[in-house]
Amino acid sequence: MKRWIIATLLGLALIITGILGSLWFSVSQYDGTAPGSQSRDAALILGAAMWGDKPSWALEERLEVALDLYKQNQVDKLILSGGIGDDAISEAEGMKRYLTERGVDQDDLILEDQSTSTEENVRFSRSLMKKNHIQDIYVVTHDYHMHRALHYAQEMKINAHPAPAHSRVLFTPYWKARECLALIKEAII
Repeated sequence: MKRWIIATLLGLALIITGILGSLWFSVSQYDGTAPGSQSRDAALILGAAMWGDKPSWALEERLEVALDLYKQNQVDKLILSGGIGDDAISEAEGMKRYLTERGVDQDDLILEDQSTSTEENVRFSRSLMKKNHIQDIYVVTHDYHMHRALHYAQEMKINAHPAPAHSRVLFTPYWKARECLALIKEAII
């Protein structure tokens, strides 16, 4: 009887380890990946925290990737996606201020300021893409978040390519673990 219990527990442990390993691989697959060199119509920048009316350091990392794509003429437009959290302005508005202060033409910015989740970032931005005849985009978010963002884009039939930000300010293992939990939640719901 004890052997059966031990064998069952070991089997469950192996299954759980396999699932967690698979999830960790998914959130790690864009580590060290650079944005492509091909030109696209636009870049979709997914919001992150604001600190008052300023982007958090993590959001600045995403914005710097987008700014590089824009300044290297790899994209013509930047879609800034993020609603209002606990701050006075939306993430989209905060991103707009940051980018225009760094020389981005306001006419090249498209704001989506209603979303409150990754899925909404992509879904709400899709209608703005259609309205602006945008067919092909880079998705700009952190590397650990890219798998889920591209999954939503694929579900919504968006031609999307990764342009990941690699953090120097976030404790990445925490954010990867959190992203693994988001993938589990997505699978269950």
